[in-house]
Amino acid sequence: MKRILIPTDFSVDSKHALDYMLNLLQETQIPSNILLLNTYMTQQKDALVDDQLKKKSKEGLTKAKEEALKGLLNPNISIETASQMGTLNHVILQLLKKEKVDLVVMGKDGGKHVESVAALLKKEQRPLLITYLKKTS
Repeated sequence: MKRILIPTDFSVDSKHALDYMLNLLQETQIPSNILLLNTYMTQQKDALVDDQLKKKSKEGLTKAKEEALKGLLNPNISIETASQMGTLNHVILQLLKKEKVDLVVMGKDGGKHVESVAALLKKEQRPLLITYLKKTS
């Protein structure tokens, strides 16, 4: 089974990365498990704020998973979610060690997250697939 990690911030670019990977996997018979990841951070030491961010993260992941499963026809593909507090790089590094991740897929939005994750994955010798959403003007 292939394990694919897809970080999401619930943006259009992140949704495109998930949709792109699902479309590729739909055509294969390779058993695949997608781990949809959302991370959150707070600068405050406030349990109420932490709980609110965690709740928002989990709700977003549930919605993203439900939307992805609607069009999923291949029974060899499963989707799990993970909501974790921490920086994206730190959480990804933990998951690389804990889970047997074969591939990380991210949507490129012009932000700096892709570049920092790419550097991390290069050091860890793990592949990264970057998807680009064609912007219409």
